[in-house]
Amino acid sequence: MARLLILLLVFAFAAPLWAVKVKLKSEDKEFEAEIENLQDGEVTYRKGRKQFTAPLEDFELPSQFAIMALRSGETGDELMHLARFALHRSLYSEAQQTAAKAAKLEGFNDKAERLSAVARNLEADALLDKGIAALDDKDVERARPLLQEVISRFPDTPAAVKAEVLLGTLKRVELEVRAAQLEKEAKQAQADADAEEQKRRAPIDDWLTELESQVAAGTETKKEADEDCKQGYIIRGLPKYENTVKAMETLRNNLAKNRSLLKYRGQEAHADRIDDKAKGLTLECYYSWAWYLYKAERYEVAASVCKRGIAMDPKDRRFLSLKVDIDEVYDPSEDK
Repeated sequence: MARLLILLLVFAFAAPLWAVKVKLKSEDKEFEAEIENLQDGEVTYRKGRKQFTAPLEDFELPSQFAIMALRSGETGDELMHLARFALHRSLYSEAQQTAAKAAKLEGFNDKAERLSAVARNLEADALLDKGIAALDDKDVERARPLLQEVISRFPDTPAAVKAEVLLGTLKRVELEVRAAQLEKEAKQAQADADAEEQKRRAPIDDWLTELESQVAAGTETKKEADEDCKQGYIIRGLPKYENTVKAMETLRNNLAKNRSLLKYRGQEAHADRIDDKAKGLTLECYYSWAWYLYKAERYEVAASVCKRGIAMDPKDRRFLSLKVDIDEVYDPSEDK
C-alpha cells in the first residue's frame, strides 16, 4: 500500500508527457510549458496553473520547432512538413533528424534524402560563413577550429573545399595580424614619446601662442585706428598706430633673444610665422600712420615715419611712392 502511494505521488509531481521547455523572444529564460493547442499560428499553452496564448513567431526558433514537433503527427507528409519548417529557419540539424524519420516510411525515402542533403550543405555553409567572418576580423584563433570543423564534419560538401583553401591562407593572415599588432605597439610607443615631449615643450608652446594672440590683438588695434582716421578722428587714431608698432617691436625683440629656447619640432617654424605676421603688421601701421600724417599736412612727422617703413622694407613700393608725394611738398632743409 505504501509503495503504491509513493508511486502515485511521483506521477503527481512529474511533468506531463506533453510538456516541453520553450523560450519566448521577449524573455531571458526558458520555461516548461504544456502545449495544449496550435492552430492558425497561435499557441495555447499552460504555464503552471495559468493558461496563455501567444503567436508561434513570438517564440525563439528552437522553441517553435519543439512546439511544432510536439503537435505534429508521424505520417510522412507531416514529418516532411516539419523538416521543411526547420530547414527554412536554419535549423539544419533538426531538419536532418526529422527527414531521417520520414525516410524510414514507404514512399518518402528519396524526398527525405534530398531535403537532408540540402540541409547538410546549408549547415556546412553556415559554419563556413562563421569561419570567414572570423578571418575578416583577423581572428585566426577563432577561424582555424571553425574551418577544421567544416572539413571534418562535412568532408563531401563544397564548403569543405572552400575551407581547405582558406586554411591555407591562415599563415598569411597570422602575419598580417602580427604586423598590425607591431604597428599598434609602435604607434603607442610614439604616442607615449609624443606625450612626454609635449609635457616638456608645453611652456614654450604656450609662450608662442601668447605671442600669436598679441599679434592678433595688435591687428584689431590697427583696424580701430584705421576706422578712427577714416571718420576724421586722426588725433585718436594715430597713437594707436604708434602703440601697435612699439608692441610689435618688443614682441620681435623677445623672439630674437629667446630663439635658443626653441628646441622642439615645429617651434622654429611657429616662431618664424609669428615674426612674419608682426613684421607685416608693423609695416601696415607705418604706412597708414605716415599716410594719414601726410593727409593732415604734418609732413615732417610723416617723412620720419615713412623713412622708418623704408628702412624696414626698402622694396615696398607704397612707401617709395608716398615718399615722392611727401618730398614734393616738404623739404627737410627748410626746417634748419
